[in-house]
Amino acid sequence: MTSTANRCTLIALTLLSTLALSGCIKQLVSNEPGGNMRSTDSFTYISTPFEPLTVTLYDFRDSEPLWTVDVPIGSKVTVRFLENQAKEGTTRRPDIMQWAIYDKDKRRTDLENKMAVPGSDARMLKVSIRDGVEYPDEEIEPVEFEDPSREWVPVEPRRFRGVPLDQNARQGSYISDD
Repeated sequence: MTSTANRCTLIALTLLSTLALSGCIKQLVSNEPGGNMRSTDSFTYISTPFEPLTVTLYDFRDSEPLWTVDVPIGSKVTVRFLENQAKEGTTRRPDIMQWAIYDKDKRRTDLENKMAVPGSDARMLKVSIRDGVEYPDEEIEPVEFEDPSREWVPVEPRRFRGVPLDQNARQGSYISDD
């Protein structure tokens, strides 16, 4: 009985390590550009200085823009669509879109914003690159100058095993002249 349990544990650990090595675990717990390789209808877009992105959702039936966001530089937006949320949607807009804008270095966040959107056959998510290069706002740190009364040593004294060497002594040879 214990050998069967040990075999099952070994098989489970082998499968888990195989998934972890193949990157599947990362895809399950992070929002990466290109989607999470699952059919969850979730999309992530990162805005960089050379590719500042604008994401717009259109109602394809009348080409009406329903939602648009200029993704800040150094941030990403994740959009997820939930089908047939009858409690929160309407007959014209039965699905729900959830989204969040957050720092590009964060792996995941809760998608707290939501709105009713048309079904998948009547909506279009368009991503465009804004004109020109944009840079993130820089936080300017105050310049700190060192104490002017401090003594400056132009060159660090030579050391051998932590002991300062005599600068006039012969260098490079440890053989005595006896």
